[in-house]
Amino acid sequence: MNLPAAKVIDITLPIFEKEVLQRSLETPVLVDFWAPWCGPCKTLGPTLEKLANEFAGAFVLAKVDIDQNAELADAFGVQSVPTVVLVSGGQVVDGFVGAQPEAKIKELLARNGVGAKPKVDAVSEALEFEKQGALEKAVQHLRNHVVMGGGDARARAQLARLCALAGRTDEARKLWDGLPPDEKESEPAKVAKSLLDLAAQAGDLAPLEAAVKKAPKDVKARLALGRGLLAAHQHERALEELWTAAQTDLAFEGGEPKKALLETFGLLGEEHPLTKQYRRKLSVLLCS
Repeated sequence: MNLPAAKVIDITLPIFEKEVLQRSLETPVLVDFWAPWCGPCKTLGPTLEKLANEFAGAFVLAKVDIDQNAELADAFGVQSVPTVVLVSGGQVVDGFVGAQPEAKIKELLARNGVGAKPKVDAVSEALEFEKQGALEKAVQHLRNHVVMGGGDARARAQLARLCALAGRTDEARKLWDGLPPDEKESEPAKVAKSLLDLAAQAGDLAPLEAAVKKAPKDVKARLALGRGLLAAHQHERALEELWTAAQTDLAFEGGEPKKALLETFGLLGEEHPLTKQYRRKLSVLLCS
């Protein structure tokens, strides 16, 4: 059947069968019989709606105004309001009469196997995709979250960083420019800015590659090529060149190869597969 997701629905007789009975075959439905003139209903209603949102779709709250739907009230034998019944599998399985505290309502839900669904953190999910090496998937996932209205400053800062890392510099720049001043000081925003500044320095790689080909042991040339490749978003090749420079002469110009590698790790992030790979190699080199 796959009815559209909902948390709170106003019920009338024509839609009762579909929105309560049929829906309860998939998701428990908590039916709140209430009336505009009922004082306790005004206390209970907000509590039920709060729980419906807190439980994030684990149950649906169906609100029935008995003044407008006397037939439904009669069918359920409602004697007074508020009356609340839990419908699951097309049948009433539990309920209560009168305003109840939040804890009691949670007890009713729990004993019927209705549990709160944990809120999904889109930023954490995107970072997990990035950790797995699926950068484009991470970008798309977080972009969808931002477009759908979940774009708080934290999410937009991370999206700016991911876009910059993926070479989507125009999108990253627009996101970074739109961040509040305080968020621009966050670590993701700072990394995004560094990546954008680096991308602005991107140039023709041909002369850098020619210099390395001409003098393979020239550490300065290797470093220049590595940084040029990094600016061009060729991360794996960039690390290969920087690693070769470190192997050739780790102490060159006061440890410039090590510095270049560490800067790259910072830009890619500690969870990036390339960072993990080359950090291990650098550790071995440092200990040798």
